[in-house]
Amino acid sequence: MRSTEFITEGLQHPVICVDVQPAYDNELATSIVEFVGVKQTGPVLMFVNAERDGFTDDTERDVIAYWDRLSNGSTIDDEEYGYDPETEEFIEPDSKIDWRRFSIADKGYGHFRAWMDNGINDAVIIKTIRAMYQAKVTDSRQLFGGDELPTYEENMKEFMGYSYDPLVLGDALHVEWTSVAQLKRFSGAYLVGGGREECLKEVELLMNAFNIRYKRIDSLIYG
Repeated sequence: MRSTEFITEGLQHPVICVDVQPAYDNELATSIVEFVGVKQTGPVLMFVNAERDGFTDDTERDVIAYWDRLSNGSTIDDEEYGYDPETEEFIEPDSKIDWRRFSIADKGYGHFRAWMDNGINDAVIIKTIRAMYQAKVTDSRQLFGGDELPTYEENMKEFMGYSYDPLVLGDALHVEWTSVAQLKRFSGAYLVGGGREECLKEVELLMNAFNIRYKRIDSLIYG
């Protein structure tokens, strides 16, 4: 599922792009926008961290303006684009991007991070995700009848085995932030963006839980 080389062929290939936006601006952003937005012609699923949780100050409009600016090499800062009170219109940068190819999903932030950051095994996270979908729940504290039952903690200990950590009693996995059906439509996609062990890995874990193929472009992943 991993690639150590920059992919320059298959320009109609689908791409999943994670968190390439003003809040996470970095030196790879221009290369990612050039590859995904300008060179590629296939469909793009763009995950952003925008209005959903309020974790960043970005809006979807900010993200689009940021990509448009980088696509044309503009040196104007993002904050200089915006609403012009004289014309009562939004100032938008020129763009080389066909936004009709893009599906933008505001995923929010940190749906698996508490477990990831505390060293809970990837295989156990994947096992839990699968159990949640099978039980038709979106919060891991809803498993086994819910954490209000006195048997919940013991059931989680048995389920997680050596990976059990009491933090799971308060910090849940959440799976309502995207559609698995949509991810399946992007099976085999190139995966770019970031962060490598953070938000991008959350997408990877969800895809791994449902055996959805992807190919990392390591040279276009930050973090």
